[in-house]
Amino acid sequence: MTATRWRRSADARRDEVERRLAAWRLAKRFPHALSGPPGALDEPPVRRLRAALPELGPVFCAFGRYLSARPDLLTEAECQELATVPDGTAPLAPGMVLDLLVQELGRPVQDTYVAFDPLPFASTLAVQDHRAQLPGGEPAVVRLVRPDLPALLDRDLGLLPLLAEAFGPEAMAGAWIGAAVEDFAMTVAVTADLARLAAALAALAQDGESSGLGLCAPRVVSAASTPRLLTLENLQGQTVDAFDPLPLSGGSWPSGLGSDELAIRLCQIWLRQVRFGQVFPADFTGGDLRILADHRIAWTGEVFATLPPGTRESLWEYLLASVAQDPERICEALVREMDGGSQGDPRRLQNRVRQLVPFRDGGWGARDDLAGYLFLHWRSAMQEGYRPRPHLVAFYRGLARLTAQSRRLAPGIDPLREGLERARIAAGLGDVMRLFDREEMREVLGAYAVALLSMPQRLNEVLTLAAEGRATVKLEMVDPPEERRRKDSSTAALVALLGMVAVVLLAHHLASAAGSSFGPWVERIAAVLLGALGVFLFRGLRRKP
Repeated sequence: MTATRWRRSADARRDEVERRLAAWRLAKRFPHALSGPPGALDEPPVRRLRAALPELGPVFCAFGRYLSARPDLLTEAECQELATVPDGTAPLAPGMVLDLLVQELGRPVQDTYVAFDPLPFASTLAVQDHRAQLPGGEPAVVRLVRPDLPALLDRDLGLLPLLAEAFGPEAMAGAWIGAAVEDFAMTVAVTADLARLAAALAALAQDGESSGLGLCAPRVVSAASTPRLLTLENLQGQTVDAFDPLPLSGGSWPSGLGSDELAIRLCQIWLRQVRFGQVFPADFTGGDLRILADHRIAWTGEVFATLPPGTRESLWEYLLASVAQDPERICEALVREMDGGSQGDPRRLQNRVRQLVPFRDGGWGARDDLAGYLFLHWRSAMQEGYRPRPHLVAFYRGLARLTAQSRRLAPGIDPLREGLERARIAAGLGDVMRLFDREEMREVLGAYAVALLSMPQRLNEVLTLAAEGRATVKLEMVDPPEERRRKDSSTAALVALLGMVAVVLLAHHLASAAGSSFGPWVERIAAVLLGALGVFLFRGLRRKP
């Protein structure tokens, strides 16, 4: 195509997009364009945009779905509306799919797969997924990069800023729409990079083995993968979006795993990956979360991200400061990862953060939970002139997806706050393990870690029963003297371990209550006590029966 013909084609496409937007009263260039359904024109702009996007093609639909995970830019109602936009991508013809497989593998399809379904079960702008069976009988998922992706992006990527009018004056002024389009383009490129995805899944599986939290990832079949084709193990289990929310929070799934517990575990795992993992999921749906029969959680998806070490520390500090509701520490840690330019004013941002109330100020779900506060922090920072760096946007999007899934599973609790507390305690135990790197220590901590994480809840239940007069205590001595002597060292070690956990929990609450002035001193004193108890534990482990 010559440059003149390409320009004419681009101009015609731009006119087509603007006419369709004008029909939904989302553009003013063609005031006399044919109008959409009469009743729909009275709806809010974002709802009209949601109806118009499928008419504009797959690039526009994908951008709408991308914006549904940007709580720093849009309100909850806008994000939820755009989350329902269909993919808008027609599947590739079966014959084209089979030709692509032969081209990528360099051999007939039947030489690689015993069975292959040329009709995809999922299709997006960048990739589509097919079911297959490997020669050994194992079920597999085959992901293909769509060959029409470059042409679609060349045609429509530059037209996405035309949607700005649907989001108000700030977007129309280019304050954020341009940066959002750039990040969207980068996200699509990452989605189409299957080699990067394979490396991310391998890193996630490695992190899962070391975390002890039941995290896993599908295995990549290298012999049946290329840069544009990826064959993955199809882990068998229940997807999160395959079930309706339980009528009562706290019920059990068919797998036997409680809804509240599953939501908390999802949050704990994701936060652990953000803080310590090689990668963390930045974009996923309930279909990308699979609960296996042994209660392991398989995390798949298309987009994974990583954070620089300094950013991990800043975000961890920011999250803990948000739990403590310390505006000064919140703003200090948050703006450290943002570009403020000449407009950013830390004092004004602190004042705004200090006065935020999600129920009043439009936090997600109008809930005064941790996620609601976080989303308002980000939006307030944007309104004060700060702009998130690309790696921070990945964190935003991942947390928005996590919040949507965890709130759906556990509407009656604050799963993000509970998951953060568990991740924080686990991180403290990990620090102790690194300080006393002995095999005996690892065995003790491994045996008691799960019980310790649930100890606050169990103590609360016991105290509640006691207050109601329903608690009973039964003492029974069953061990002979020689058995008791043999258990002395393990008992001393357990007492010291419980004392260490108590110090960690007490220091956390005292530091939060003391505020920014005395909190660091409380933490230093707790560190000294923790070290002393660690020495006692170390000696207990060395003592022979």
